[in-house]
Amino acid sequence: MASLLPIISEILPMILPSSISVTKSRDILPPPPPEDNGIREPSGVRVLSRNAVVNKTDKMCASVLIVKPKSSSTVRHNGEQDAIIYAASGKGVLLSIPKDEDEDEDEVPERHELEQGDFAFIPSWTEHQALNESDGDLLWVVIRSGPEPVEVDLTEWGGPELTKGPPQPR
Repeated sequence: MASLLPIISEILPMILPSSISVTKSRDILPPPPPEDNGIREPSGVRVLSRNAVVNKTDKMCASVLIVKPKSSSTVRHNGEQDAIIYAASGKGVLLSIPKDEDEDEDEVPERHELEQGDFAFIPSWTEHQALNESDGDLLWVVIRSGPEPVEVDLTEWGGPELTKGPPQPR
């Protein structure tokens, strides 16, 4: 029976039904702001993470990260998932603390400047933070190695996991 496993794994994709899955941007991205009428809305949520393609395969998933101007995400890691970031629009900074054997508590995060069209690879368990110092929105597409995104928010660099409560504006 064990000798049939390799054959079955090659044949199953050919006979099982499969289909393409499309997620429209209107289902992911927030609506554009209303016309400027001189009235300023409260700043509200500054960082949005929206699922784009999840639970379609056990090997990968995709989400969209939007960081509003002059804002940053929490310090976070992706657990056991590797991640690839594609900078779809805007200019931003990916901050990270390199994994060194000689860990220094006062180490300054490395700055990786990303602009439209750039890619970045984030290894599993690597602490990182998205920073938008510009005057426009930052939009990154994040591809992770798992069926759905893992985002572990931390209190600070090297800190414990942030306690989850009601959503807070960031």
